[in-house]
Amino acid sequence: FFKIMQWINRFRRIKILLIVCAAVIAGVSLFVSDRLVTDLKQEELRKMQVWAEAMRSLNSADENTDLNLVLAVLSGNDIIPVVVMDSKGTINNHRNISIPEGSDSLAVLMHMVSEMRRENRIIHIDMGDDDYIEVCYSDSLLLRRLAYYPYIQLTVVLLFFVICMLAIISSKRAEQNRVWVGLSKETAHQLGTPISSLMA
Repeated sequence: FFKIMQWINRFRRIKILLIVCAAVIAGVSLFVSDRLVTDLKQEELRKMQVWAEAMRSLNSADENTDLNLVLAVLSGNDIIPVVVMDSKGTINNHRNISIPEGSDSLAVLMHMVSEMRRENRIIHIDMGDDDYIEVCYSDSLLLRRLAYYPYIQLTVVLLFFVICMLAIISSKRAEQNRVWVGLSKETAHQLGTPISSLMA
């Protein structure tokens, strides 16, 4: 009986330790991933501000504008989805957006623009004379994957925790069975001695 109580106490300590470890891993993972996602969002915002400024320079270019630099900045964006619209709401340009084959490209782009507007991912560029362009953008594929990563990691940690708990419970049951078998043998032996004495 004493051994059983020892094992139960040890099992409780191991269970608490596993729960604490899982919670710490989950918390650290979420914190680090959230910081990385926030930093990447800020970096992508800065890139899009530079990209929007290059678009403004291209639209208002004259003979003194260095188009090589402007075009290098515009072509440098190869991961962030972007849609450029004029003041009339007409789509002038788009980059890094895959349109499914057979789909209405205008409908797909307008749906993406509405999503970008809803998330407030718009950079307004004043062109003068009440004219402007809007650079609408969304998160890159890399950033979206990084945002999902901690949840995948937490799922793996949870599965690991469940497997460890099942293994500990199974081991505990096996140990209890061994203890009970030992106790029953000892009890049978202890009872057998006085009974045989009485029979003699």
